[in-house]
Amino acid sequence: MKISFLHTAQVHVETFNAIVKSLAPDTYCIHHVAPELLARAQTNGLPDVADETADILAKLAQADAVFCTSSTLGPLVDAFAVTHSNVIRIDRPMMDAACASGHDVLVAICLESTRNTTLTMLNDCANQAGKAITPRLVLCDNAWPFFQAGNTAAFASEVSKSIRAEIAGSGLPDSIILAQASMRVATDQLQDLGIPILSSPLLATQRLLAVAVTSSERSRN
Repeated sequence: MKISFLHTAQVHVETFNAIVKSLAPDTYCIHHVAPELLARAQTNGLPDVADETADILAKLAQADAVFCTSSTLGPLVDAFAVTHSNVIRIDRPMMDAACASGHDVLVAICLESTRNTTLTMLNDCANQAGKAITPRLVLCDNAWPFFQAGNTAAFASEVSKSIRAEIAGSGLPDSIILAQASMRVATDQLQDLGIPILSSPLLATQRLLAVAVTSSERSRN
């Protein structure tokens, strides 16, 4: 079985290799890393990278299943997935889990460029599930420079600090979404809150592997 990934940061390669190895060790992984897509999307908007993203996904979609680990590029992935059923958006499984947890959902992001795509996805999942939700958004932009510098500990600490500041002022939510894959490193620092701390890598990889199994079986029949 073969799965593929489109990343906008090299650090995600090791993360997802480890997750796949723990869940399905015989699976072959292909990784395409394109940081320039995120940089250009942040500067010029998604239309500037739409064609290039689609071209990359088309090549990767020859695998049994594929997803892109960038939340910012999510709408482009959705558009491509209309004609490629083996392509999934990384944050959809996480959003589904948040909608099932309750109506008060705290959504933490590090990049302003992910705000609209993240909230739109959450509301879409809520509508599909027939749930009424009230998202609270927290922008952890002070943390992002630490991620870019490779300082994982400081990055996780800053994400946790921003989330706790919001909770101190507005109360404990039903769940917390760590919207970007990179933010998963803050999970352990938030466990003491006693509510679901949702990050995309594990949930998305579980669904990716399920899609890959179906796709692989279909190709053999």
